[in-house]
Order: sequence, then C-alpha cells, then structure tokens
Amino acid sequence: MFGFSPLQDHKQQQHYGSQFDRAQQVNELLVAQPLCRAINPDRSLLEVGVRLTDGTLTSLRISLPPAFPGDRPALSITSPVRHPWVDSIGRLSFPLLDRWGAPSVRLAAVVADAFKGLGGAPAPLPSHGQAPAAGAAGRPQQQQAGAAPPPSLQQHAAGTSSEAGGSAVGHLPAAPAIPTTFPEVEGMSTEQLSHALADGATYKRLVDQIAHRLGLFQGVEKLKAATLDLAAANLASGEEQGDKRNQMAIIRSSEYAPAKAAFDDKWARQQAVLSKLSPDVLMRRCALQEGVKMAEEEGERLVQQLGAGEVVVDVFVERYTKAQATYHQRDLKLQAGQQTLPQLGG
Repeated sequence: MFGFSPLQDHKQQQHYGSQFDRAQQVNELLVAQPLCRAINPDRSLLEVGVRLTDGTLTSLRISLPPAFPGDRPALSITSPVRHPWVDSIGRLSFPLLDRWGAPSVRLAAVVADAFKGLGGAPAPLPSHGQAPAAGAAGRPQQQQAGAAPPPSLQQHAAGTSSEAGGSAVGHLPAAPAIPTTFPEVEGMSTEQLSHALADGATYKRLVDQIAHRLGLFQGVEKLKAATLDLAAANLASGEEQGDKRNQMAIIRSSEYAPAKAAFDDKWARQQAVLSKLSPDVLMRRCALQEGVKMAEEEGERLVQQLGAGEVVVDVFVERYTKAQATYHQRDLKLQAGQQTLPQLGG
C-alpha cells in the first residue's frame, strides 16, 4: 500500500544516478586540474586561474546548472579577452562544449579543451596570488619545528603577514619567525599557567608581552602611520576638490542651463508639430482607411442588389466598375501613405 510504483522507483534511480555522475564529473575535474577550487559548498561554481600566452593572469569560471550533467555547464572568463571563443561578456562557446550531451563529452575534457583553445595554462587564482608562498617563506622555523603556536599568536602572525604582503604603500617587512619556545611561559608555575588559561585578561597580557618582544606589531604600527599619512594627503586635497566643484557649478549655470532651456523649447515645438502633423494624425485627416472601407462595402452592396434582382446588369456594370475604381485608387493612396509617412515621421 505504501510502496513505490515502478515508475517512481525508476525516477528515483535516475535522480540518484544523475547526482552520482555530477559528483563524479566534479571529482574528475578537480583531479585533472589540481589548481581548480570550488567557490561554494555544493560545488556548483568552480574556478581555476589561467595564464595566457601574453602573460595575462585571469580566471576560468565553471558554473554547473541544477540539472547538470543533463544540462550543459557554462564557462566564462572573468577578465576581458579578445578571442573567437569569448563573447563580449566573457562567456565561452566552442565545438566540444556545444557537443555537450554526447556520452564521450565530460566536464574535465571540456575544461582541458578550453585551456587548449585559449592557449593558456592552469595557474593559481589571481585573488590568491603568491600569498601562500609568502606566508610559508615568512615562517620557516615554525614549519621545520612542526609545532603550532597558540591561537592568539596565530591570529597576530596571520594579520601582520597579510598586511605586510598586501600593502603596496608602506612596503612592510615580512613577519618575524615565531619560535617554538617562550621564556615568559617557561618561567611560569603550573598555577600561573592555569590562571592565564582561565582568565582572558591575563592570557591577553601574556600574549601581548610575547608579541612585543618578537616585534609582531611593527608592521601594524607602520601600516597605521602610512594610513595616517594618506588621510592627511586626502584632507589636503579638499581645497582642490572645492575648486573643481566651483568650476562645475559655473559651467552648469553658464553653459548647461541655457543649452537645456534651448533643448526643452525645441522639444516642445517638435511635440506641438507632431500633435498636428504626425503620421497617425495625417492618416486620420485623409480618412483613407474609412474611404477604402466605404468603397469596398459599396461594391459588395451592388453585388447583393444584382443577386436580388434589384438592379439590371447594365446599371450594375457601370456602378460596380466605378466603385471598384474608387476602391483601388483609395487603397493605393493608403498603401503609399503607410510606406511614406512613418519614414517622414521617424
């Protein structure tokens, strides 16, 4: 009674099979492209760096639709590249991707073919650059010792290292190596260590004492000084910005305002003319559509009168010929007006 029908069971098997193939194709791509990484948790958006032949560093972004692998993936370049495969907004389209759905076409092969067609090679993502390498070079003793410092020291070292590597203003030095032993801690008794671990303020004072002795905050202080210098320079440029604003106000009042007033006047005159001489108004004035309809109805009325015997043949021929001639004349004028007046009005 509560079992699944064969059709439901088949649909479930198809769904599980599709999800398995999706994960398998993503895994194949990550193995084939070690520098590729997933942007979001469900791995529907992946990205890998691309080093082009001219040295340009960009990113290849792979977007997987919800119905993937049933639906084809979307590949795009994050930086503008002039290439026959890349459109104006960076999307890629090439033969192997267009053949998506064939059994032999897999995601890893499509990405590899994109690299081959673009003439580029996989590279670390531009946003990450050389930061991992700089961090590793800045802490050789820590890596060789194989011991990790306390969490607070890890945060201080990471913040100082990232600021030293990412700031182009102060040219900050690399963070000093953090030793594996600390005299401040070795000289403490068991009770003092327990109190430091239990009391946050005591622990912070101990960490700050060690950090100052190692010079971990030198880069931060230098960055603060550089930031203050930049702020002072920005404030000094305020007078120049005020002069530019005054010039803009003068231009707006002396040139822009008269030009806008003249434009508004011409626009109002154009609208007034179009209200009387626009194509639609002229067509209605000429009453061509109504005239064509009246001539056509006159011909039909004469045919009905002839069929009912209300008019003799000689009179019918004379009147019908005249009505048809009038109809065709008006219809030709209507067609000519429809072709000419929109061009004049546009």
